[in-house]
Amino acid sequence: MSIILRNTTNVDAQYVVKKGARIVSRLPAITPGAQLSVPTDDTYEVIATTLIDGNTYTSAPLEVSGSMGFLAQVLQVPAQGTYEFDVQEFPSNTAEQLSFQKTCINPVTFTILKDGKPLQNVVVNDSTQNQTLDISNTFYIYAVIKGVTTATLETSDPDAVITATDNGSALEAGYFSLVTSK
Repeated sequence: MSIILRNTTNVDAQYVVKKGARIVSRLPAITPGAQLSVPTDDTYEVIATTLIDGNTYTSAPLEVSGSMGFLAQVLQVPAQGTYEFDVQEFPSNTAEQLSFQKTCINPVTFTILKDGKPLQNVVVNDSTQNQTLDISNTFYIYAVIKGVTTATLETSDPDAVITATDNGSALEAGYFSLVTSK
């Protein structure tokens, strides 16, 4: 499954694709007349980072598919006289949602990656917080063309074809639109 992004304008179009509130792809500009396929599968990675005593700790990447929860915690390792920063996965209480929590004092930044590239950060500042991120099956797509962001197009079709077009209306000359087709 993949969304096809096309550009039929005479200038570059830079697309952003979200699934729910999770960024699926933030793409470099697509040149006029070109198209690009964006996989819509739900497999990605999450890492967490925090600062402890002036040192940055980073968790091992966790492969994620679907709804999940993540708990970042600092564990003592008395035998070594050090700390260990660890992230545990747990089932999310809510379908179509990622949940992020922490027990350590300092803020934790959870980074969502796709193919090793960071797409989005979720920061948890307070241990009593449960930050959530919607990953529902609705896609939200917009493009930045000539420095202007188009209206957001919404679709639940993971195989949609989205095309950036010149808006030929006399009232909207110089504007661009996104249209969907199959």
